[in-house]
Amino acid sequence: MPRLVAVLSLILLLAGCAGADLAKQRFPRTTIPADAENVSDPGGSSQKSPPPANGQPVDPAFAADKLRLTDPCELLDEDVLKRFGTPGDRSRSGFSRCSNFMKDKGGKDLAVTVEVGQTMTSELKKADKQLAGLRSYEQVLENSACFVSVITQEEPGLGLTVQIGYEDGDACAPGREMAEAVVKQIKERSATRTPAKGSLITLDPCAVPDKAAVDAAAGADYRVYPYGLHNCAWVGEDRELTLAFRETYIPDDRSFDDKQTEVDLGGGVVGYQVSNSTAFPSCEVKWVQLAGSDNEGEIVQVKSAAPKATEFDRCAAAVTFAKSILGKIPKG
Repeated sequence: MPRLVAVLSLILLLAGCAGADLAKQRFPRTTIPADAENVSDPGGSSQKSPPPANGQPVDPAFAADKLRLTDPCELLDEDVLKRFGTPGDRSRSGFSRCSNFMKDKGGKDLAVTVEVGQTMTSELKKADKQLAGLRSYEQVLENSACFVSVITQEEPGLGLTVQIGYEDGDACAPGREMAEAVVKQIKERSATRTPAKGSLITLDPCAVPDKAAVDAAAGADYRVYPYGLHNCAWVGEDRELTLAFRETYIPDDRSFDDKQTEVDLGGGVVGYQVSNSTAFPSCEVKWVQLAGSDNEGEIVQVKSAAPKATEFDRCAAAVTFAKSILGKIPKG
């Protein structure tokens, strides 16, 4: 269990660093603790829809391959946002998250964020409401924010969340309205995007590597833990491996970290390697998959980690695994 907690923490860190505009962030990045008090059902309905078969979405529209192609910024429909006030600039954060930092009708700050394909754990267990025909759960930060989560898959738990940052009003009311609009758009596929050539967006990170490559990097008897739509972890007996696909900021000089060193991954691909000597030592290797305009782009991240007591070359493991998947990722 400690190893699982550690690896999921690592993946959460990757997900949380996906290029958010921190200068504009006015509310917490993640949901409130799992033991938060349930909110009463405003609609008076506590009936839950029956769970689907394992690994299946509650509706084909919410299949992972379709969610990966859903543009979260297009889900923030301005016609819906105008019901709450004056929309502002949209701020994209990774493949699956987008925010609009707007003003309410009285000119006060109102932040609306939508994220699709989130892993649902406590939300799945506490989903005691119905929204747009789906199980939902609300979490409230008093006088600060409301998180409206909608379950789109039971096992493993996946869903979407509309997050409202609003200090001067009922944040859940616009959250529910926005969430209903988001569900409708996804079902209608009105926010579907066309990926660029060589994009990572359509890839399932858990399905990319060969079993032999995972065996070598994660050790014997590993378990597979997908996180969201673009992260995967393999947790072995004494070591862990993570693979993440990210849309993020690409520095002109490729200086992602002051401590990074360059490593040749073959085929003309340069990797950027960083070792971390914490209580749970790790080595991360990343490389640029696509570099677009305005320093936007996509990267692949591989991380090998283990407790201090486990002695092996984490960087060698990460580099070897990175080389093994290079040929499986389409080139731009």
